[in-house]
Amino acid sequence: MAALIAAVAFQSVPLLLAAAVLSGLGQGASQLGGLSTLATEVSSARLAEANAALTAGAYLLAGTLPVAAGFLSDASSLAAGTSAFGIVVATLTVLGALTAMRCHPARRPTG
Repeated sequence: MAALIAAVAFQSVPLLLAAAVLSGLGQGASQLGGLSTLATEVSSARLAEANAALTAGAYLLAGTLPVAAGFLSDASSLAAGTSAFGIVVATLTVLGALTAMRCHPARRPTG
């Protein structure tokens, strides 16, 4: 998200491309982590239901946050909307990671 905020602030296409790649990698890793957690923690009888809930939640955020950022950008500036979007996504990411580590202490990264 820092690359996205910097790309808009400095009007840099290379930084924007880097932000897109990093965002894609982050999304892919989080999707893999979520699906892996479902596969190991949810019974096969409820796996489809849990997968649907995970997907619905992900799409809700993936749709709501950019639209909200767009409205904020229209009301103020692109830099303000992008900064708010980046801060919210980064905050949600940190909160999600902390929650996962608290709920599954044995899975904390080592090193």
